[in-house]
Amino acid sequence: MSAPDFDRMYSEEADPWRVGSSWYEQRKMSVVLAALSDPTYRRVLDPACGTGHLALQLGARCGEVVARDASAAAVELARATCAEAPGVRVDQQALPYGGGDPAGPFDLIVLSEFLYYLDADQRVAAIESVLVRAAPRVEVVAVHWREQPEDGTASGDLVHEQVRDVLRGKGFRHQVALFDEEFVLDVLTRGHDRHTE
Repeated sequence: MSAPDFDRMYSEEADPWRVGSSWYEQRKMSVVLAALSDPTYRRVLDPACGTGHLALQLGARCGEVVARDASAAAVELARATCAEAPGVRVDQQALPYGGGDPAGPFDLIVLSEFLYYLDADQRVAAIESVLVRAAPRVEVVAVHWREQPEDGTASGDLVHEQVRDVLRGKGFRHQVALFDEEFVLDVLTRGHDRHTE
């Protein structure tokens, strides 16, 4: 299965998932922000920012947000959304990132609503390519709709099983697990745990 044509989707409709207006999206963003353990972060990576609404919210708590998307149309929309947020930078770049990308380190990484458009091997490669850019003390938040999108390769539940496995294998500790009726959210940390296993 090939990935959806996100450029076409964003060109035909500026907010195809109604991120800026739907109760699901607004509530989910509020839960993501509430689940984060620190009041502020130095540098944040949002590698599939879409329309930029979550990046904008993160900008209020972060020194710098590096928001990226593979879709040129999404990047244009995200730049407009975040135009008044001086700490948010939006760039076009697809996952997995190559070794020549200088950005990092990041103390917060956001994996939101995109991993189920990749196959299992691509998901691992994408996750590992962002973890290379993680600071020694880092928090990773993952959030996805629990079902499988019509044009996706897996459900959000299955994606999060894989995220947990990959991060635990790299020394991360599971801090938050939320299984909402609509979405699944996990927060895993490395380097700033007050408790031991």
